[in-house]
Amino acid sequence: MEPMKFGLYIRSPTFEEMLEKSKLAEKLNYYGVFVNDHVHGFANEGKEPYLEAWTVMTAIGALTQRIRVGHIVLFNSLRNPAFLAKSIATLDNITNGRYETLIGAGWNEPEYVGYDLMGKGRGMPPAKERVDRLIESLQILKLMLSQEVSDFDGTFWKLKGAINIPQPVQNPMRIYVGGSKPRMVRTAAKFADGLNIASRGYSNMKEVADLFKKEVETLGNSTENYMLSGFDGIRIAKNTQEMDQMAKQLAERLQKPVEFVKQDYLVGTPEILVEKLRALQDLGIGMMVVSPVYEHGNPIEAFNDLVISQL
Repeated sequence: MEPMKFGLYIRSPTFEEMLEKSKLAEKLNYYGVFVNDHVHGFANEGKEPYLEAWTVMTAIGALTQRIRVGHIVLFNSLRNPAFLAKSIATLDNITNGRYETLIGAGWNEPEYVGYDLMGKGRGMPPAKERVDRLIESLQILKLMLSQEVSDFDGTFWKLKGAINIPQPVQNPMRIYVGGSKPRMVRTAAKFADGLNIASRGYSNMKEVADLFKKEVETLGNSTENYMLSGFDGIRIAKNTQEMDQMAKQLAERLQKPVEFVKQDYLVGTPEILVEKLRALQDLGIGMMVVSPVYEHGNPIEAFNDLVISQL
C-alpha cells in the first residue's frame, strides 16, 4: 500500500496568505494545495473577503514549481463544461501537468440566487437536475480532455466540433467527483476516476467508502483503478487535556456527543492522529486534503513534523 498523500487547504482572505501557505507546503513536500470553488464566503452573511478560486489557483500554479494544485471541489454550475475543459487544459499546461481535477454538483443556494447562475431568476435547480448536469459535464470533460475535437448531444449542452488544443499535459487527465450521497457516489463510480468525501468523521467516511466500493464492483470494475480521497479539518493537540477541550468545542458546534467526536473525528495528540489516519488509509483513502489547527506554532509545519513524519 502506498503512503497516504496529503493536500493542504489554503483558503485565506488574501492572495498573499494563500501563496505563502502554498510555498511552505511545497517546501515541506505536501502533495498538493487546494481551495474551495465559491464566489463568496459563508461568514458574515457571505460578506467576508473571498477571492475567486480559478484565478487564485492559476496564479498559485504559475508561482510554484512542484506542488500539485486543485479545487476542493469545482462548482459545476459556475462554468460551461466545454469552457471548463479548455481552462483545465490551459492550467495543466501552465503547471506542466500539476492540475488535479475534482468537481461537484453545487449546493449553496445563495450563490445560485445572488449570481443568477441558471439565468432568468431560476434559482438553484433541484438535486436531481444538478446531478444530471454534473453527469453531462463529466462526459464532456472526458471527451475534451482526451481528444482535440469533440461532439456531444446532451439535454443541457450540445457541442459541435468543440476544439481543445493544446490538450492537457497529463494523459489521461483523471477526474474525481466530490460527494457522499448515494447518487453522487454512483456517478463517481460510473463516470469518473475517483471520489472525494467531505468528511463528517470516520464512521461517515467508512459508510461512503464502502458504498463506493460496492458501486464499483457492481459495474464490474476494480477499486484499484480509482482514487478515494477525503477533505477534513485536523486539530492537533499538545496533550490529552488540550485534546479534550478541542473535542468539547467541536462537539458543541456539531451538536454531537463529546466522546463520539473524540473517537470519530480528526482531533487528538500527534500519536492519536497517526492512528486515526492509518485507519482511514485502511479504508482505501489515498489522499487527505486537510486544514490543520495547532495553537503552539505554524499548523502547516506542525502537521508535517508531528504527524506526517510518523506515518
